[in-house]
Amino acid sequence: MKNTREAVRACFQAMFFVLSLLVCVAQAQAQDDRWPQLRKAYFGDTLVTLGDDVITMDAPGRAHDAATVPITITVVDTERQVRKLYLFVDQNPLPLAGIFKFTEEAGLWHALETRIRINEYTHVRAVGVLANGELHMSERFVKAAGGCSAPAMADMDKAMARAGKMKLLLDEVNASDTLPFSEAVIKISHPNNSGMQFDQISRNYIPAFYVNHIKADIDGVEVLDVETNFSMSENPVIRLAFNGEMKATTLNVVAMDSKGNQYEKSASLTTRNTN
Repeated sequence: MKNTREAVRACFQAMFFVLSLLVCVAQAQAQDDRWPQLRKAYFGDTLVTLGDDVITMDAPGRAHDAATVPITITVVDTERQVRKLYLFVDQNPLPLAGIFKFTEEAGLWHALETRIRINEYTHVRAVGVLANGELHMSERFVKAAGGCSAPAMADMDKAMARAGKMKLLLDEVNASDTLPFSEAVIKISHPNNSGMQFDQISRNYIPAFYVNHIKADIDGVEVLDVETNFSMSENPVIRLAFNGEMKATTLNVVAMDSKGNQYEKSASLTTRNTN
């Protein structure tokens, strides 16, 4: 009898192990399968070249805070114009975190920094579209979880009252050992609610409310157009380093959110010399 019970127990343990293994394999397969679906949906049959020769992405291997994960995309080959940039977070509820469009008038841009939410362990991918239509991708795997449902960093009433307030910086940098470049920094105060955050007081989920469009021009010449969603962190930040040969005196930004609100702000040039 004892031997029978031990045999049954061993059988159940073996079955549990096999089922657990199958679940892990299925989850891994699901993660592997999502990118081919996204690639097909957004780029069709166009070849997407993987590598860091044209663009490269800097992202933490393990994020300190899943709700504010810093991402930097740098153009390695500055002789090639990247006209559009797709930012994907494979396992997010909205995997396309943003589309960044750069105009020819803006000249060659060097680097783009922003902050994103990450909901679970995932690949983060930046796909650059060159002027000739080529697609080049840089990818990183980031260990982070819970970023889309993490509670807001600030008091919600205060955050709602400040929604749309902006801080802008247009900075001309002259560096002796690098190409001259200018830097535009856009900081938007906005809760960027995902709809997945739970209010412990009301016991309800906070409705989604996020910035979905940002446009920036310099002296009336459009340089950046961004389509985004709640995959971008609370209080969105964009830092763009671009060709310093473009004469710039005033940065103008228009931002819109999911409720149809429109916010505007302008800032004048500041000059900094790093020699």
